[in-house]
Amino acid sequence: MSAIVADYRKVAFDAIDEFDRIATPHQVVRHMASTLSQFGFSSFLVLSIPNAPQSELKQIALLNGWPQEWSSLYEREQYFRHDPMAAWAMRTADPFKWSDVRYDPDRNPQAAVVMRNAADFGMKEGFAIPIVRTESLDAITMAGERPDFDHTAKRAIHLIGLYAHSKTLALIRNHDVRNNDAVRGQKVLSRGEREALTWTAAGKSSWEISVILGISEATVIWRIQRACAKLNAVNRTQAVVNAIRAKEISI
Repeated sequence: MSAIVADYRKVAFDAIDEFDRIATPHQVVRHMASTLSQFGFSSFLVLSIPNAPQSELKQIALLNGWPQEWSSLYEREQYFRHDPMAAWAMRTADPFKWSDVRYDPDRNPQAAVVMRNAADFGMKEGFAIPIVRTESLDAITMAGERPDFDHTAKRAIHLIGLYAHSKTLALIRNHDVRNNDAVRGQKVLSRGEREALTWTAAGKSSWEISVILGISEATVIWRIQRACAKLNAVNRTQAVVNAIRAKEISI
């Protein structure tokens, strides 16, 4: 950090003003990266962990500002299941520094592997902000070599993270609304919701559907959740069945 103490309050409110002018998730990523760099962070992730049985828990990236190679390694090696920061985020509602999380590397050696490899990508210290929602646990996590944890800095980071999360959800929802077809006849699902359910019926995962349709995995999940609500379904399997019966989709 510069020897000149940054005016973190001004940084935070300037960041929020810019968020109000942003129109795409890509712009949010660029703005977050630029803003967080002023605190010494080099990467970040806005994520969601949908409510599910323990064996089915997974992390979904809403906004990915991690190094691409680290993201690929994290997904390929399924580091989420061993990540001590993710585990702690699911146990607390309070923001925390990575270095404040204690874990036993002898009992969970894979946790040490995750953190050691993260450090290799310049992610040696971090800060996480859990956000509990009805349908999921979300979080913003950020990391760098030596980020500033001055009291004012942490308060500013917390505010920026919460605003970035809110803006991300709004953009995801607005994207879906803009792409909805007008309801015709007895049809209740949008085109996007029908596409998501059709590929679900074909056995595709949310991630696979996102690749096929060229949209984010979070948008796929949002469309399926909306379809479930409209079709009075408790899960995606029932939603597919109800959609076929209602002639919303065919297989």
